Amino acid sequence: MRTGLILILFLALTLPVFARAASEQERNKNAARNFFEDVLGHGRLDKYAESHAKDFVAHGASHDFTLDEDMAFARDERQALPDMSITVNQMVAEGDRVAVYWTASGTNTQAGMGLPATGKKIKVSGMTLFRFQDGKIREEWGVWDELSAIRQAGLLPPQK
Repeated sequence: MRTGLILILFLALTLPVFARAASEQERNKNAARNFFEDVLGHGRLDKYAESHAKDFVAHGASHDFTLDEDMAFARDERQALPDMSITVNQMVAEGDRVAVYWTASGTNTQAGMGLPATGKKIKVSGMTLFRFQDGKIREEWGVWDELSAIRQAGLLPPQK
């Protein structure tokens, strides 16, 4: 009987912690989805900084990028693919991290991202891992198929 009461007391005290963690993960997932679909996918780049911490860092292959540099890259993407849309295919959250598997598509009608305008349709997938702090994106790690984008733009021969 006493063990049962202790167990009930333990559960009563710990359940709010688990519920808070789950609701924080859902909030972070919603923020990640909104960033991809609304900010990037619909070109609402004026809202970009609202979802990011001021000391945001995007970890790249060769060096890290500041928020301003990351925003400049997003503007360059939007310039190259003015009709770009992004679909969030899958998301997983654990702790303060959210992983997003996404697909971006658009038509390369203007120069940007180091590519000349080709008029070709481009569709690429990638994955991004965000670390959130206080509801804002604090860090980012991302990968996407750049080679496929260059091939689809017609700048390299198709893979055999």
